[in-house]
Amino acid sequence: MGMDKWTLWHIGLSVKNIEQAVNYYKSLGGKTADDNPGRVLDSANFKDFKTYGKTDAPPWKIKIKMANLGPLMLELTEPVEGDNYNTTYMSEHGEGANHIAFQVENLEAEVKELEDKGVPVMYHAKGAYAYVDTRKVGGVVIELFQKRDRPPGPPPQGGAAPGR
Repeated sequence: MGMDKWTLWHIGLSVKNIEQAVNYYKSLGGKTADDNPGRVLDSANFKDFKTYGKTDAPPWKIKIKMANLGPLMLELTEPVEGDNYNTTYMSEHGEGANHIAFQVENLEAEVKELEDKGVPVMYHAKGAYAYVDTRKVGGVVIELFQKRDRPPGPPPQGGAAPGR
């Protein structure tokens, strides 16, 4: 456990229009998986999902599309419905970088370690990912994502529980 074992995965950007953002980054030479149009992440699809420790928070949805700029992967996110960090970020700051994501070997242990250090957990989809509120210094949230064998992206058709 510990940050020395985290692997940088992506930078999350809140955008107003995901297709315009994709087209912009492509015009700069960025790459996207053209066979993957992106998807809508729905918090209601996770079996064990908590928002600030509560299981009864209203559900929300965001559009997600990955883009590569050289060696850096961007996760472009556009609010769809409901109130979540993406919506809050957009209303407070407009478009921009809202989180840094890392893959970890043991999500649950890493989340517990940060909680023990007093870091609030914003969203936690057990076994999949967690957003931890590290805005206290620097204003950016950290996302921890359970490392897996397959590459980033939506689960295979008829496959595993929702993840990213």
